[in-house]
Amino acid sequence: MKGIVNVNGLKLAILTMSVIQMTTNACSAILADLGASFPEASVSAVQYLMTFPNLMVVIVSFFISGITKHISKRTAAAFGLFLACLAGILSWQFHGSLILLYVWAGMLGVGIGIVIPTAASLISDYFSGEEKDSLMGLQTAAANAGGMVMTALGGVLASSDWSLNYLVYLLGAPGLILTLLFVPSKNTSSGDNPAAETEDKNHGRGCKRILGIESFAWKYFIIAALFMLLFYIGPTNVSMLTAERELGSAASAGMAATLLLLGGFLMGLVFGKLAARIGENTIPLGFMVLFAGFGMVYLIPNMAAVYIGFFIVGTGNSLVLPQCMGRMAIKDKARSTFLISAVFAVANLGTFLAPALTAVARLVTGNDLAASRFLVACILALVLAIATKLMTGKEKQTGAAVQEV
Repeated sequence: MKGIVNVNGLKLAILTMSVIQMTTNACSAILADLGASFPEASVSAVQYLMTFPNLMVVIVSFFISGITKHISKRTAAAFGLFLACLAGILSWQFHGSLILLYVWAGMLGVGIGIVIPTAASLISDYFSGEEKDSLMGLQTAAANAGGMVMTALGGVLASSDWSLNYLVYLLGAPGLILTLLFVPSKNTSSGDNPAAETEDKNHGRGCKRILGIESFAWKYFIIAALFMLLFYIGPTNVSMLTAERELGSAASAGMAATLLLLGGFLMGLVFGKLAARIGENTIPLGFMVLFAGFGMVYLIPNMAAVYIGFFIVGTGNSLVLPQCMGRMAIKDKARSTFLISAVFAVANLGTFLAPALTAVARLVTGNDLAASRFLVACILALVLAIATKLMTGKEKQTGAAVQEV
């Protein structure tokens, strides 16, 4: 299959279209400004504006694998990128009410929900083995790089007017152009490989299904959702934390969000090699870095600690999600497009629900401080690091026992 496509061009298109995955992070630096512009809105209502696109991603991601059976993945990806760019223009021009901003945020979510699962499925379609793992990591790196650039650039633009922040969505345009140039006009199926089909059939024998989905997949769904639920405590609260502790301005919060993405970008570059060495242990490691990073942010009340903590937390994003998505392609290649889309969907459900931890933290700590949310996230991350490590060890023992038999 590689012989009839420009492989390097396809890789470039996949990575470039992936830069819009974390577009919503660009809003992290202006949440305080949005709260001031819409004083009648609650803190949660303002926070949910940042994560609302992820709810739309959840909905769209479950349908995209079926949609791409009828249209080419190139057409789907190009349309999604167009919607993301359009959402930026409309948010910049029409932002008179919070409800209107929610509409444009929903449009952005639809675009992301089309593009990112399609990009991941293209990796599964055209690449395998260590090359696939490496590209999965690079895709996450590209997403973090895109979010990093958008957050930094958005902060600069917002210094004049917060609505200018939305123009960073136009960084999806290069991905649109490269998608039209290099993504094949006809789909290929990862299930077209006879060896893969045989492997999938053998894997499916005796495999229990829950709601029509293989039982092994639910583990990764839950991990992805819980990880992103905790991870997004950072972006949705950094602006409020810096204001609460009087650590800096919106620009300082924007820098912290940028360093969060820088951590993810750098880890994404080495994920393939790390995964080859420690396998699924990247998952408990990802939760441990959340514990370490959020713990630093909570315990040390200065901006330097916030910067370092956010950088550490950012590396976790490139440890967990690529592993979860990659396992879908390995364990059920024929249905990888659907399963990868499902992982992405539940991860975004976790992202959308992140502001709900505000209420949980208030209930647990008895106060409404942003710092308390970091404390709760820190504790939960440690619990999940231990739980996922125990799960990984148990599976290794089970696998060894089967091999001995």
